[in-house]
Amino acid sequence: MKALHLAIPVVVLILFSTIMMFISNELWSIGLVAGIICLVVLFILKNVLDWRYYQKHPPQLEPNVKAILTQVPFYKQLGEAQRKKFEIRLALFFISHEYRIQPTKRLMDEEDEFEAPDELKAFSSIPAIILTFEQENFLCPEILQIIFYNHPFPTPAYKVLHHSEYNAEDKVLIFSVPHLRKGVLEPFVYFDLGMYEWSRACQIQSIGSDWNTFERTYGIVKDQAETSIGLPEPDIQSVQKVFEVHRSYLTLLL
Repeated sequence: MKALHLAIPVVVLILFSTIMMFISNELWSIGLVAGIICLVVLFILKNVLDWRYYQKHPPQLEPNVKAILTQVPFYKQLGEAQRKKFEIRLALFFISHEYRIQPTKRLMDEEDEFEAPDELKAFSSIPAIILTFEQENFLCPEILQIIFYNHPFPTPAYKVLHHSEYNAEDKVLIFSVPHLRKGVLEPFVYFDLGMYEWSRACQIQSIGSDWNTFERTYGIVKDQAETSIGLPEPDIQSVQKVFEVHRSYLTLLL
């Protein structure tokens, strides 16, 4: 956005120089060349300029996203300053990723995917913000795109219906919205699929985990985790990380 604003006077310079070359003299070609060079530089540096601008002037979250945050247990136990930090990080996280939703019904003239609404962006991103809240780097660049289904789904990698998936090659996370939503709003009742997949993608995991120790500590067996995810052999290091994170602030809610 900032790069686009900077480009406006450059475009004006290019147009003005072009006109003056025809009605005055060829010396105006200097302005034309300078303008083109500036435009190329702005195009190359677009992402850097935009990001620096957003860091200084982070966009505000929409009211519906803020309403979701008030239902998230982790957010509710934060102080005012920490809540502001959470909101800023979430807004910047939205900018850094692409969110697409698979339509329920496909028509011949429709695209396969559409941009997801802010509510879905929030449900998929909030777990990542919680997971990285005490870290300086929170954008999780290992993932470029998040895709949503309104139901369990199969993929080329896993033919069975499942609720979430991490595709490292394509840098993509895929979620079934109903299952994702429950884990974000009620992480002490339902398994937080979002945090599980972000943990795997960003390699923020519990070291030295094993199922026997996990089952004794948390009272959750491997079959339950498999049912929640919809796939066999869940990553125990990420499963345990989910439980560790949510248990770490539980007493603050009491």
